[in-house]
Amino acid sequence: MAGRTIEIVPAILRSTFEDIERDWLKIYHAAPHIQIDITDGVFAGEGSFRDITRFKKLPLHEKIELHCMVHTPSNFMDGIISLNPARCIFHLEAFSGGDELRHVYTNLREKTSAELALALNPESPVERIGEYEKLIDYILLMGYNPGWANQPINPLVFKRVTEAGERFPEKRIAVDGHVGKDTVEAYVQAGADILCANTAIFGQGNPAENVAHLKLLAEAAQ
Repeated sequence: MAGRTIEIVPAILRSTFEDIERDWLKIYHAAPHIQIDITDGVFAGEGSFRDITRFKKLPLHEKIELHCMVHTPSNFMDGIISLNPARCIFHLEAFSGGDELRHVYTNLREKTSAELALALNPESPVERIGEYEKLIDYILLMGYNPGWANQPINPLVFKRVTEAGERFPEKRIAVDGHVGKDTVEAYVQAGADILCANTAIFGQGNPAENVAHLKLLAEAAQ
């Protein structure tokens, strides 16, 4: 466990571009990647800002990690290809089947330079990743159902992180859901490499300082 690089990823979930931009300007120099959450009000959440190509207006937009919580992943491919983000994540549960999933991920692999991840909701067995392991660079496990911040954490997520690390030792494990000063140690010790945080970054205080504080806690937990 010692020597791993643990990354803190600020996560932005907003309904307007102006609000996304406001958060982005507070944080884009403080982290190597910044997640922008996309929800459609069907698969998850109440619906966020979804004009992906407009994110090119953000300074250092090359840092964007898109977390797409949407029920029609193929409808978003053109925007993602145009943006060419650093990372892109869809949820396994959002696809109609394996053929659609393979189509989307194969196209994104061929037409972008993005790192690709597949996310799992809390109720989905970790072993389901196995069928698609070769299509992705890393795995994202949710600490609660996607779409809303500040939900209670599902305590099984820590065991799921460990299980994913044991089943897929070549993949980095990301987590999203109630990442904060009270959970960083448990997430890191379970085996998480990438920790996505919303409220802990933007809730109170200086977002850049909050990132640095969580990073210190994560490094101390190794």
